[in-house]
Amino acid sequence: MWGNRWHELKSFLTFLWNARGPHGVHSPFVYNLITVVLREKQRSSHFLIIEQERKRLCNSKDILDVEDFGAGSRIHNKSKRSVGDIARTALQPASHAHAISLLAKHAGAVNILELGTSLGITTAHLAASLPGSAVYTIEGSNSIAEVARGIWKRAELGSIDSTTGSFARVLDDVLAKMPSVDFVIIDGDHRGDACLSYLNKILPYTGENTVFVLDDIYWSPSMTEAWKKCVSDERFSLTLDFFDFGVLYQSKGRVKEHFMLYRPWL
Repeated sequence: MWGNRWHELKSFLTFLWNARGPHGVHSPFVYNLITVVLREKQRSSHFLIIEQERKRLCNSKDILDVEDFGAGSRIHNKSKRSVGDIARTALQPASHAHAISLLAKHAGAVNILELGTSLGITTAHLAASLPGSAVYTIEGSNSIAEVARGIWKRAELGSIDSTTGSFARVLDDVLAKMPSVDFVIIDGDHRGDACLSYLNKILPYTGENTVFVLDDIYWSPSMTEAWKKCVSDERFSLTLDFFDFGVLYQSKGRVKEHFMLYRPWL
């Protein structure tokens, strides 16, 4: 655990040294992304409802029996965990979820694939921000998925298709039923080799404009190594490093570029 923490700290210091703001970016596409798209302040009509659910989760003392098929939690190594502990340590902040929703909207995503539902807060923000789109989400633990489904029901979000099971076991079935794969978030399994495996399995189902988000790219040395492989992969013409997550664009004909960028939504 401490090795991963030390790796993340060293990576953050390196990121601070190398990251750029808008004036260090010479790509019109990226400049517009970080000065206009990701600075959008308008929230969905469901935003406050979803964030109230987040607060409720953080205060919950309900105990869940959790199945974990990924690299596990840095903090909790027991199968029985309280909802409040999971919410406080695993949920992404509202600004993070909003930024991912803006990226999906900018990509014109109609069908979104999320690997790693957790308690469903980011899933809810995606569904609320893109009301004409469908979110297909996979969660390894049935008890956690049930909590997430309750949140979506109370928020009256009906465009979410939820599947429970290990990513390796159910991903093929989910991909087969999606009309298209326009935007992908890979989270919930912090093993670098596993993430690359999921990425390669999804790519044949994508189009030229499909965008990938890889969460927690500095969570561990193996995740960072996987991210570096994505950056050097010729299939991705544009790669963006926001430290919290990385973004992969496939558009053909673009000169290959990579940027380490300060988070414009903060």
